[in-house]
Amino acid sequence: MGFIAFCCLPFLVQAQRPFIRLQQPSRTTLVVHDSIQYLSGATCKGCRLTVQDTPVKVFATGGFAAKLKLHPGQNQISLLARSEEGLTHSLFLHYDYQPPQPLVVKDFAIARIEAQPEMSSWLLPGDIIHLKLIAQAGCKAYWIHHLPLTEMVSEEDSLAGIYEGNYLVTAQDQLNGPIQVTLEQANGQTITASTPQAFYSWPATPVVGQTTGDRPFMQYSLGEDRLGAAKRSYLDTGIRMQVDGRFGFFYRVKLAPDQHAYVPVDNLELLPDGTALPHAILGNWKVWGDSLFDYLQVQVGARLPYDVHLYDHPGRIVIRLYGAVSNTNWIFQYLSAKEIEDVHLYTAADGVVEIHILLRHPQPWGCSLQYEGNALLVRVKRQPNPLSLPHLRIAIDAGHGGNNLGAKGPTGAQEKDLTLLLAKELQAALRRLGVQTFMTRTHDTTLSMLERENLLRQANPDLLLSIHLNASDNPVEVSGTSTYYHYAGFRTLSLAIYHHLVETGLHEFGNVGNFNFALNGLTDFPNALIEVAFLSNPADEAHVLDPEFRKKIIHAIIAGLKDFLDNCKKVSTP
Repeated sequence: MGFIAFCCLPFLVQAQRPFIRLQQPSRTTLVVHDSIQYLSGATCKGCRLTVQDTPVKVFATGGFAAKLKLHPGQNQISLLARSEEGLTHSLFLHYDYQPPQPLVVKDFAIARIEAQPEMSSWLLPGDIIHLKLIAQAGCKAYWIHHLPLTEMVSEEDSLAGIYEGNYLVTAQDQLNGPIQVTLEQANGQTITASTPQAFYSWPATPVVGQTTGDRPFMQYSLGEDRLGAAKRSYLDTGIRMQVDGRFGFFYRVKLAPDQHAYVPVDNLELLPDGTALPHAILGNWKVWGDSLFDYLQVQVGARLPYDVHLYDHPGRIVIRLYGAVSNTNWIFQYLSAKEIEDVHLYTAADGVVEIHILLRHPQPWGCSLQYEGNALLVRVKRQPNPLSLPHLRIAIDAGHGGNNLGAKGPTGAQEKDLTLLLAKELQAALRRLGVQTFMTRTHDTTLSMLERENLLRQANPDLLLSIHLNASDNPVEVSGTSTYYHYAGFRTLSLAIYHHLVETGLHEFGNVGNFNFALNGLTDFPNALIEVAFLSNPADEAHVLDPEFRKKIIHAIIAGLKDFLDNCKKVSTP
């Protein structure tokens, strides 16, 4: 009997004590301005959980997520975890929900000034400044040259005290700092305020800049999202372009009479006054190949800006040269070229020449561009032969790492750890098939995007897969798998993988194009970003933490690779 009591004692001592550990929100007392709020976190495995006395699903990992609907004012939210032995643990959250209210200025005051462009800017004649003033209603407002602003009164929305106006910058303007705004009451009393940003007149004489630094790039606009503005093209160094404005940390460059782009200030050095505007007359072309690549060399005469686009079915590469006109009468093409079928040029607009490189295969395998002197050299990657997995070298990029943690799941699982785990499992599975692999990282190390790009260019793989896990502020309703590409010619790779990932049972989040992820911007080889699942969602997190489900994910990625290769074999250009 004594032996039995001794054996049973550990079971009594080890009775699981419930807990609640929140990932979202990070505090228990909050002021919020949205009636819908979300919770996510973990409790003991096997525990039952209620939020406001409503049962919430607890996954095998202990992870959970819940959606709240708040009422205006104070909201106390109770969470209760109960173990199988009946032990309980409570947690209380306190939300102060303050519904957003329209800003109404009752006193004679200017509450806020908003101007577009949003950053301090150097502008040319023809640029437009938009201003929005929030102040006491029923007044008169004036700004540049004492021009009136219009009070935008909406009877439907009962809005007043919002004054707006647009100003077209002229050659006579001498902008030199913040713009002053005056508000005037009916009795003649006035108050003034200034825009938070400054505005200046860009020089009337032409300005020329030259690209410098690591991986200079152009972007389409000043718009932003989580990954920055949409990039137009990465560029070589030493490229000259006309600069006709500055907006915060970006110069505006004039590519053609009707086309502009934006280049980071750190990547563009302004040249001395009197530097000739970038312009060139294209000379002879040459197409040839060596043992590894095909090449196109274009005698440009100056380092002009360009952008590049890749397309499939039929495979082709289109390069636009800005500031160029053609005097090309000789295009030498040699039999040593194996992938380039033909090249020709097309004048797309005044000062814009398109270089069309037609490929023998329907699937482009990538290219890289650089200037050698003033000649543009395009190196075209050939389709691997034979086109089968065991004959490929595949690069695998485990996203994040080191001090770049990435997303975090309800249980606290970190993206940087799981991407490395998935990358290693994918590497092992590919090696079993005889595939050579290259890993951008094999340990928990910090790597910048530029460092990853340089490693990949040195490795020169046949394909690149970048492994990530997604995240959302909505851990309840947002879930699923997704793949991403930037260039249209690489879409087939991401789509083939996406089809098989969805077949694992993960929800669809989409195959996403024109994506602005740095490694998708590499043209050197087909590439795809794989956001395996939403780590923020407890169901998806449970899948990724499950070794058996990870096998399904790895199998899906490899099946997608095989489908992509099979698709490449089906059709060839004549």
